[in-house]
Amino acid sequence: MRRDPIVIAGGGVGGLAAAIALARKEFQVTVLERATHYQEIGAGIQLGPNAFHAFDHLELGDAARSIAVFIDQLRLMDAISADEITSIDLTSYFRQRFGNPYAVVHRGDLHGIFLRACEAHANITLRSDCDVIGYDQNDEQVVSRLKSGERVKGCLLIGADGLRFRIR
Repeated sequence: MRRDPIVIAGGGVGGLAAAIALARKEFQVTVLERATHYQEIGAGIQLGPNAFHAFDHLELGDAARSIAVFIDQLRLMDAISADEITSIDLTSYFRQRFGNPYAVVHRGDLHGIFLRACEAHANITLRSDCDVIGYDQNDEQVVSRLKSGERVKGCLLIGADGLRFRIR
C-alpha cells in the first residue's frame, strides 16, 4: 500500500463513489469536502441500468434499489401541443435486455448511501471544511492547497468538485 493517500477534492456522489472504488482496491483515500459538513443538495436524478451495474460493483446496488422509484415508461411530448410524440416501454423487455431498471432517486438519498459506506470503510478518511484552492505536484506526489493554508499530501489528486470549480 502507498504511504500517501489518494486525495479526492469533492464529497458529492462522484467523489464518494470514487473513494469507495479505490478503497475496495486497498488504497488509502482522503476526501476533502469544501462544505462544513457532508450533504448533497439538489433534487431527483435519473438512473439508467448502467448506474445500477456500477452500484452493484461497489456493493451498493441493493441499497440504491431500495430508495429508487422504478419508471415503467418514458414519454416524449410536444412542448407546444402537449401531444405525445413517442414512448419507450421500460418494463420487462427493457429490464431483461439491460439487466437492470430505469429509475429515479433523490440525490440526497443516494448521497447518504455513499456517505455511510465511506464512513464505514477503514481506508477512507472524510474531511469537511476543506476548500481546495489549488495544488502543486512533482514526479512523486501532489500537494493540495486548502483555503485555510493547510496542505494535504497525496500520491494522486482527483477533482470531483463540480463543473465550475478549481480542481476539475
